[in-house]
Amino acid sequence: MSRFLEDTLEYFLKSVPTPKKVVVKIKLQSSMKSKLSQIIKSSSIACLMFSSLIFTSIHAGAEDKLDGAFGIGLGQFFDPESAKGTRSLTDGTPMYRFIPENAFRSFSNYYVLLSPKSKTVYSIWGIGEIDNTEKCKKEQELIMTILGGKYGSVDDQSFSAAIYDTKTISQGNRNVLTKCSGFSNVSIEIRYTDYDLKELAEAERLELEVLKVDSSGL
Repeated sequence: MSRFLEDTLEYFLKSVPTPKKVVVKIKLQSSMKSKLSQIIKSSSIACLMFSSLIFTSIHAGAEDKLDGAFGIGLGQFFDPESAKGTRSLTDGTPMYRFIPENAFRSFSNYYVLLSPKSKTVYSIWGIGEIDNTEKCKKEQELIMTILGGKYGSVDDQSFSAAIYDTKTISQGNRNVLTKCSGFSNVSIEIRYTDYDLKELAEAERLELEVLKVDSSGL
């Protein structure tokens, strides 16, 4: 009990008739203990909330940004002339093969997808062959564990993602995904994509295609 409270209590007791002093003193002490207990309880809750906030902030700040992989950055310029080879997606989108600075054991070929005019990297792929689906899934789990430690928790898996063995980690307009494909010839893939840059690439593609066609008959 603080000196101020003790002095106040002493002064009050002097003004109370003697037979009532003991009862009043007990009641006052009981009331003060109750209030003190409430203060301590409130302080403890506040400390716990503050500690939780600090932990959350540190944890969130520990996540790396999805900037790129294998020595290539999303959004950087890539000269198609420096590619080590090319292939195309089923829709005709060209993929440019490069030699990675830091390869990963699962992947044997590495590609970038570019916006057709500005040559900006909007997606980075790694592709590798693997013995069977079971081994692919185990390797996928390893990769996602590593990625989760860097970039945050894995997204909730949609129905279609579950069917195609796709797992994704998202950060704003960017994500990284892994997938297992094929049956007799199984492949494992990793894809880093910036969807704002992908939209830019599509806008540039349309702009170039419009210049190539004769639209007078439309």
